[in-house]
Amino acid sequence: MDFQRIRDDDEAIRAALTTLKTTTGIPVTMYATLLSDNRLQITQWVGLRTPALHNLIIEPGVGVGGRVVSTRRPVGVSDYTRAKVISHENDRHIQDEGLHSIVAVPVIVHREIRGVLYVGVHSPVRLGDKVIEEVTMTGRNLEQDLAVNSAMRRVEGGKPGVAKAGRVMNGAEWEQVRSTHTKLRMLANRLEDDNVRKELEILCEQLVTPVRVKQSAKLSARELDVLSCVALGHTNVEAAEEMGIGAETVKSYLRSVMRKLGAHTRYEAVNAARRIGALP
Repeated sequence: MDFQRIRDDDEAIRAALTTLKTTTGIPVTMYATLLSDNRLQITQWVGLRTPALHNLIIEPGVGVGGRVVSTRRPVGVSDYTRAKVISHENDRHIQDEGLHSIVAVPVIVHREIRGVLYVGVHSPVRLGDKVIEEVTMTGRNLEQDLAVNSAMRRVEGGKPGVAKAGRVMNGAEWEQVRSTHTKLRMLANRLEDDNVRKELEILCEQLVTPVRVKQSAKLSARELDVLSCVALGHTNVEAAEEMGIGAETVKSYLRSVMRKLGAHTRYEAVNAARRIGALP
């Protein structure tokens, strides 16, 4: 058994759960690992009041998590035990914990679902679109961390000497890379000198070169600028102010990007862009 692999991934998952709870203020965050038989098991959690959900095994297709795996899309319910979009085999466990509203998103690495990221509250309140977007973004960041862990293990497996020299960046360090990428793109956008602007754009490309693959969708420079802002959590208005354009123009770029990448939301577009190496 690869204990280093388990430890690295567990640390990334724990960091994602803690960050998500801090960012959203939602009391419960959980992660369920997809097992080899397509069942889920809740393996990490923050904020649970009881042991009712500890290490719970979830059968294929059951509950919120099962629906997430089958659809490969985020799922949210505002009253779990009465929700019509999910099955209810695990209602007793949810009731014992006292959860009402739950949002869950898939964690997909190399096109395969690795697990499900959950948030939940113990009161009858609806978790809005902003929360779903935040959970989705955290899930995408976790995907990248797990993918990097996987890539580093492959390199270290092929070249034993690399293991001592190499180090996997943590979530905060990846976030700094992403922030730097966006700032460089915004700086390039303000320059009148074409040569300097092109040099900065090359630097932006170098930040994503290690994970770049052949792009099936060609994104324009302005579309990448918008996506860079969205990836940092900017609203359309904030992105417009950063780029010096109108909010409606930002919306237009986003619509174009989502169409090219086959994405349904702005955050799906960010994730898709990262998958093809267009964003760090």
